[in-house]
Amino acid sequence: MFSTVVGASGGPKWLVLSQLDRVLVEDLIEPGRTPLDFVGSSIGSFRHACLAQSDPRAAIERFEASYIAQAYDARPTGAQVSAESVRILDILMGDKGRSEVVANPRLRNHVIAARVRGPLGLHLPLGLAAAGNLVSRGTLGWFFERALFSTPRAGAPLEFARFSTARIELSERNLDRAVLASGTIPFVMDGIRDIEGASPGLYLDGGLLDYHFDFEFRGPAGLVLFPHFFEHITPGWLDKNLQWRRVRGEALDRVLMISPSDEFVKGLPGGRVPDRSDFERMSTEERQAQWWEIVRACGALADQLHDWITTGRIVEVIEPFDPAD
Repeated sequence: MFSTVVGASGGPKWLVLSQLDRVLVEDLIEPGRTPLDFVGSSIGSFRHACLAQSDPRAAIERFEASYIAQAYDARPTGAQVSAESVRILDILMGDKGRSEVVANPRLRNHVIAARVRGPLGLHLPLGLAAAGNLVSRGTLGWFFERALFSTPRAGAPLEFARFSTARIELSERNLDRAVLASGTIPFVMDGIRDIEGASPGLYLDGGLLDYHFDFEFRGPAGLVLFPHFFEHITPGWLDKNLQWRRVRGEALDRVLMISPSDEFVKGLPGGRVPDRSDFERMSTEERQAQWWEIVRACGALADQLHDWITTGRIVEVIEPFDPAD
């Protein structure tokens, strides 16, 4: 039934999905025979790099452990955070992961980053983009171009309705830098420049344009599966504080979203989904312990999803999107 899997931006929020990703491997990906297109930005691209490897469970475990192990002596520089991302990605990929992701005959990866237009650096374009975005999300296209790095596989191309899109072939030579660019948070990390096969320029987090995605894109026929951290969908990174900017209507007609309920999230250690503020609010030891507790607690989500899928009860619990959300 599914042709596309979408992975949103969100940094540490992904930890509430690491157990669910294991269930998706067992119940959807490994038993499947039809091709799947993985479309991801930022942390979603890291997750998908795990799922497309020959042993996705081992890759998820490596990613989980290396991500939680992040540690900084003080407020880190952009170079330090970027160096940690390189370390995490290298562990995630393992010895053969890069070739497995690129050459996977059935699981096609699409990594999204945002290229800054023009020679002005980041501060001015981002400030102007934030102001324009208050009026219309479409103004972001004046400042950023979507870079779509895709594995070279046959199939219907992804067609985006919003923002110009540069298409670049994903290869072992540019995979790391494409994924790192996709997850390069503005002002927190150093940007990635001049990725092989792509136009020269500064590349940043794909979430600038496709944070949780607006789902105004078309790919192969079939449903879109969206494992998500929340019950709401925020289109772009600059929309996080714009409560009126939500995805609704026809864009979600083909989308099945799987997410923890607000009630479940309130019962997690700390009463919330982990995020980047945890690095400042807690000591390294406290944060690492709490993140591991959250991962273990989210095993209940995975168990419930697996039960619903294997018993067929999943059709009884699916709910329509609330137009008011």
